[in-house]
Amino acid sequence: MRANQAWTELDAVLAARDVSSVFQPIVDLGTGEPVAFEALARGPVGSPLAMPDALFAAARAAGWVDELDRLCQARALEMALDAGLGAPLGLFVNVEPATISRLEPPAGLKEMEDEMRRLRMENGARGRWTT
Repeated sequence: MRANQAWTELDAVLAARDVSSVFQPIVDLGTGEPVAFEALARGPVGSPLAMPDALFAAARAAGWVDELDRLCQARALEMALDAGLGAPLGLFVNVEPATISRLEPPAGLKEMEDEMRRLRMENGARGRWTT
C-alpha cells in the first residue's frame, strides 16, 4: 500500500472509529476455564489495514499512534461491555509502548468499572477490588 493511500485509509478509520476487538480467552491451565480475555485490535474487515501490524504501521508513518492506540483502547472497553465480558473475568487491553507515558483513561473506563462493581456485588463476589 502506498503511503498516501495508507494515510487516507487511516484518516477514514479514525474519523469513523472503525476499529474493533476480538477477544482471546486466557484460561486456567488446571481447569481449562476462562479467567480473563485479552482484547486484540483489528482494523476494518477487508481493508489493507485490517490486521494490527498494518494498522499501526500506517499510524506510525502518519504520526498518529497515540490517536489510534487510544481509539483501540476505548473500542476494546465498549465492545467488552457489549459482549457482556465483566466480572468475575478480567480484561487485558494492550497499550503501545510509545504511548504508555502519555496515557489518559480511555472513554468508557469509568462506565466499565461501575458495571464490573455492580456485577461483583450482584453475584456476591468477595475480595478486594482494585482500580
